Amino acid sequence: MKKILIPIDFTLNSFQTIDYVLDLFKDEACDFYILNTYTYNTNSLDAIQMLQVDDDWFEQPKQQSIRQLGTLVERYTLNLKYVNHRFYAVSECLSLLDAIKKCINTLSIDLIILTSKKENNIGKKTKNIVDKIRSCPVLLVPPHASACKKNNLTIASDFKEKINPLEINKFLNILENTNLQITILVLGKQNTLSANASDNLETILKSMQPLLRGPIKLHYAGTFYKLKDYARAHLDGIMCIVDKKPDVFRKIGLFHSNIFSTLKQLRANTVLTIHQ
Repeated sequence: MKKILIPIDFTLNSFQTIDYVLDLFKDEACDFYILNTYTYNTNSLDAIQMLQVDDDWFEQPKQQSIRQLGTLVERYTLNLKYVNHRFYAVSECLSLLDAIKKCINTLSIDLIILTSKKENNIGKKTKNIVDKIRSCPVLLVPPHASACKKNNLTIASDFKEKINPLEINKFLNILENTNLQITILVLGKQNTLSANASDNLETILKSMQPLLRGPIKLHYAGTFYKLKDYARAHLDGIMCIVDKKPDVFRKIGLFHSNIFSTLKQLRANTVLTIHQ
């Protein structure tokens, strides 16, 4: 049973994300954990006012979160689209990042689903999750995404560094009953790849092939700048990009991953981010 975590803020976009994910995993047995987080606004209260706050003030955000989650889970359970799907509500008084970390540890989550936005800039919460959640792949779903009958996953890389196939294979295992087509998009020219890049490419091909029913397609983009053109022509598939292992400056919070410049180019696509 695959365990998939879907944070939700009860907006139309987040509901559309749930519908997309259900269709994407229609052939898989999945437990979907619908997560909502809440906090208390204490900025306008001084110390004396905080002491005078009654229990109802603390209970209201909690009960509202639980009530909305309960209604949502009940709706999907009663109107079950796929019999191999189950739904659970998770309400946490934590930051979204901390709540996701907790769910990964306590529920053994296999995949995190995030709703991306239409704006060019990537939200701070999304950046934190992609940057700091490294034990689980993250799937970014744009508004109005729709799953196709034949899913395609394109793994884009220049292969200058070795790619650990663990998270890619983890995602492939989630879709083990789906007719999934894999494309490797090499961000370089075929006749100019270094020996190291060629070896890294060969390694990733060999690691994935046993998990697939069909052959892996190989496409050379020529340059990194062709990635955006390719992505625009494949909006119905899933783009996969690799986040490099963080250096010491990222670990102490001075820099974010350079993966975000790539994500801006792919903001209209569904994107799987995997980590090294």
